[in-house]
Amino acid sequence: MDLMPHLDVWAMIREATPTVKVVLALLAAMSVLSWAVILHKLFTLLPAALASRAALAAALAALEHGNPLTAALALAKKHPRAPLAGAAQAALAVLGQAAGGPPSSKRLQTAIQAADLAGTQTLRGHERGIGILAACSGAAPFIGLFGTVWGVMHAFHALGLVQTQALTLVAPGIAEALVATALGLAVAVPASVAFNAAVGAVDGLERDLEALTLCLAAAAPEGEG
Repeated sequence: MDLMPHLDVWAMIREATPTVKVVLALLAAMSVLSWAVILHKLFTLLPAALASRAALAAALAALEHGNPLTAALALAKKHPRAPLAGAAQAALAVLGQAAGGPPSSKRLQTAIQAADLAGTQTLRGHERGIGILAACSGAAPFIGLFGTVWGVMHAFHALGLVQTQALTLVAPGIAEALVATALGLAVAVPASVAFNAAVGAVDGLERDLEALTLCLAAAAPEGEG
């Protein structure tokens, strides 16, 4: 027995109340916006995170065989897509001003501050749009629930206006209303997953930046004298 002989979602949307249609339109806009952010992060944040790990590994390897300047050069030249490359370039701009020989402790501290500032600015760029994912994942289910409650209220109100009360009279209205909940979840689930992944990636970039500055700070005694 086919309990759902004809499930036409588009027909249910067309027959929904104006309020539910507004809710569905809002959820559709949120879906488009969240997926735009998801795709953007997929093609920018993910490669940056992978390059950052490789850049940090190159910097640590360079520290084992050279000095902080060599590590920064290896980081900046071999992994330009890594956010740490900007931090390394900022440090190089300061360290490169030295007349020769190992940098002084004061100059090295200035380089650390420059690297930290450049890295922070890069991280802020990668953080853009994450708030949109948080808003969509948090608000979409409740917006969909509002549309569902409104649609169910309208369906039962219409049922009370007719003499013959039957489930067949109210079922279509309830089905139309439940579309709002389904769409709300369809928006919230991928946005929530992407939000958590993006936050984790940005946190990883921040840890890599801290590791770079710690490496430079650890070399400070070498520059004294």
